[in-house]
Amino acid sequence: MRRFEVIIIGGGHAGAEAAWAAANLLPEGGSVGLVTTDPATIGVMSCNPAIGGLAKGQLVREIDALGGLMGLAADATGIMFKVLNSSRGPAVRGPRCQSDKHAYASAVRTMIESRPEIEIIRGMVGRILTEPIPGSARRRAVGVEVAPKDDSGSTHKLEANAVVLTTGTFMRGLMHTGEQRTPGGRVGEKAASSLSHDLESMGFELGRLKTGTPPRLDRTTIDWDGLEPQLGDESPVPFSDLSSPGWSVGGLTLDRFPLLEQVACRQTRTSHEAHECIRQNLHRAPMFSGQIESRGPRYCPSVEDKVVRFSERESHGVFLEPESLTCNSVYCNGIATSLPTDVQDVIVRTMPGCEHAKILQYGYAVEYDSVRPRHIRATGETKPVEGLFLAGQINGTSGYEEAAAQGLVAGVNAARRARAEGDWTLARDEAYIGVLMDDLVTRTPVEPYRMFTSRAEHRLLLRPDNSADRLTPIARDLGLLSSTELGQARERLFARRAEALELVRHKIDRASAGGQGLDLALRRAGSDVQTLRRSLAEVRVDDTIAQGVWETALAERQYAPYIARQRNEIRRQREMGSRRIPDWVDFNSFETLRTEAREALDRFRPDTFGQAGRLEGVTPSDLTLLSVLIARGPGERGASAHAEP
Repeated sequence: MRRFEVIIIGGGHAGAEAAWAAANLLPEGGSVGLVTTDPATIGVMSCNPAIGGLAKGQLVREIDALGGLMGLAADATGIMFKVLNSSRGPAVRGPRCQSDKHAYASAVRTMIESRPEIEIIRGMVGRILTEPIPGSARRRAVGVEVAPKDDSGSTHKLEANAVVLTTGTFMRGLMHTGEQRTPGGRVGEKAASSLSHDLESMGFELGRLKTGTPPRLDRTTIDWDGLEPQLGDESPVPFSDLSSPGWSVGGLTLDRFPLLEQVACRQTRTSHEAHECIRQNLHRAPMFSGQIESRGPRYCPSVEDKVVRFSERESHGVFLEPESLTCNSVYCNGIATSLPTDVQDVIVRTMPGCEHAKILQYGYAVEYDSVRPRHIRATGETKPVEGLFLAGQINGTSGYEEAAAQGLVAGVNAARRARAEGDWTLARDEAYIGVLMDDLVTRTPVEPYRMFTSRAEHRLLLRPDNSADRLTPIARDLGLLSSTELGQARERLFARRAEALELVRHKIDRASAGGQGLDLALRRAGSDVQTLRRSLAEVRVDDTIAQGVWETALAERQYAPYIARQRNEIRRQREMGSRRIPDWVDFNSFETLRTEAREALDRFRPDTFGQAGRLEGVTPSDLTLLSVLIARGPGERGASAHAEP
């Protein structure tokens, strides 16, 4: 039986990031097994070939600051870069790029294959191998059972100290196009059903979620030049601080930025005729016929859902986004659908500019199994099975960026578990990644979870411009940077940035002293980076880091009073929130706790008072009473818990 320190199941965005992070942490000679049904699908962009956006862009910046690969791959393969909300404050700006989907997947595979610590294994995992933990009712993961992709031949077993499961939409995946149902998690790829049964046998509660994708069109059959163009930024902004000419990793080289030819998207609209056709065929739409019972993402609705929910609208905007420089496929952003193909024909061919469009691939919805997040910790590790980690859509999330962020967290903790080291988490005030992981373990999703800036209560501190300042020192202390040349380059770049930023801060302090009022000037409407640079004309900063340094210094001064207020609130919250809840606690035995609070606490089994306080159904007074009951120690039933401690 072959042995690895960490085994990753699945080569999507979560799996790739988990493998990369684990490889960064394991000492020389460490081994990571990446099991995938087809190595050619590693890094594939199953839906929109875009990375980043509002709040999602912050996740990518944070992944990069922690030594991840998504930002580098996006920068090397982007064909249209645009910062969303660029006219608004720096806390809500969202870097985004349209990627060449073929180049992106190739870049991710190239980076993964460049790591000698990672071995790619072709096959399908049907079972997680576990063993009992002596003296405990729990079990621990010790490996996986792998079958050939085509079911030929016998299964074989792989041993590991930790296992990361990243199944995407494949667990009992079922694709819907009208009345037609096809087992599978993606066009041309079959579902993974045995894993669902295996997880259920281990006590995991599974739920069903849904996502969807729109039709793809042949660009040569669209009246492209007759449609309104949507342009990228004149001066593209990369995701990674390393994405300046000169870096190279595993055969992936950036000799200029942007590396690829930049393209424009086009905008069109759905028509009144299409809306009428949709209404007349709702009985054939799986979402409305009862064929699909699970919920899809509320903020990325299908076109049939839009027509029903916004019945007063005559049309909806559709963005036509090229998927690659090497093919003519165009993604129709805005008309995700599971309607029958004849209805999709009407929707597409009544859109301006698409009257003669050829549909290369029809849209479809896909239902899949997910594990209820109450079974996982903020590390990604499952509560029922020690050493088993989950990341991505299996945890009820939606989006490449959310999946990659979870993959990084799970990969780090799996490697630490393999080395008998402690858990690692990020707090809500440290990163959007911390917000994501905390939300997952304190809420039960009724729809796929998507990150928004509004979910981050400390977003003034969690800006995209200061991701490296917040997280690169953490990555360095974890050991994520020292093991590779790329990580060491990131550390050197960060050191230069930190030195330059401290210089600029010092100069601002001096210019603001004695009533000179630079602070006040920077907070006036219209103040920007150029205002600051003119005010400190004598300060010289390395051109490779200059823009980011000035942007961060400006944001810190503009938000200074609000940042100070947030930091004070964070200190108060941490005093209570960081207190751990002992493992011996039996919430149901605390009879004086309200029934709703007992049920919520027992269902989620929070690790800390902070997590407990964010559970639905738990009030501040419940936490106070819980603190009293726990202070009395094991064996207390709480019959007189209203007494003073």
